[in-house]
Amino acid sequence: METVRFEREGPLAWIILDNQAKLNAVNAKMAQQITEAFQEIERNPDIRVAIVAGAGEKAFSTGGEMGSYVSGGVLGDEGSGQPAGIPKPDVLTKPIIAAIRGYCLAGGFGLAIGCDLRIASTDAKMGPSGLKRGVVPGAQQTERLVKLVPFGKALEILLLAKYIGAQEALDIGLVQRVVEPDQLIAAAREWGQTIAAFSPRAVLDTKKLAYECLTMAWKESFEHGKGVMQRSFQTEDGKEGFRAFLEKREPRFTGR
Repeated sequence: METVRFEREGPLAWIILDNQAKLNAVNAKMAQQITEAFQEIERNPDIRVAIVAGAGEKAFSTGGEMGSYVSGGVLGDEGSGQPAGIPKPDVLTKPIIAAIRGYCLAGGFGLAIGCDLRIASTDAKMGPSGLKRGVVPGAQQTERLVKLVPFGKALEILLLAKYIGAQEALDIGLVQRVVEPDQLIAAAREWGQTIAAFSPRAVLDTKKLAYECLTMAWKESFEHGKGVMQRSFQTEDGKEGFRAFLEKREPRFTGR
């Protein structure tokens, strides 16, 4: 049954794409479930980190269901040119990790590179497929890829519609860690638990600052970052973090 499983594990939330018969392609129902999962993650203060993964051993996701593009009035002169697409985690202020195993293609690739961090298993294959279908890659693949990797490498992947392996993705900085397939979930959990143990307010502010600096001038970003840092020193979590260090104990962060 095509579905998106939403699971809780303490401060971690798992979004598991489960349409294994179609390599975890996302249909309209699943897209709505992803949207609802994002909303719950953002709303619930007990959730501090989210992880997206594909069910089974073959794929993270191969994008949207191809049949819906043909039957859904998307293609041709009279088509909308607007496939339903897969919701992106831009709405989340909390960190989100993509755990990539197997095929991560087209809109699934767009979803993965829309996450903040990416861990891939050694059997991962990822990349755009739009040109192979006669269309421009959608799902923000081009827009994100040119910002995440060197421009020449982005063009190579885009214009050759190239699927790259985990090691090449690591070499160009597209993923941050590569592990054996049977270690992927544990690795994602480890990163998630590490982040979740920090002050949630400081984590959110750090993520927000990082993305803001992408579009700021060099010196402007320094001034902006200084203000964000100063405000963090004035929080209860800031006081707790330094107090815990001096008292040689683990901090108890509350997000205040």
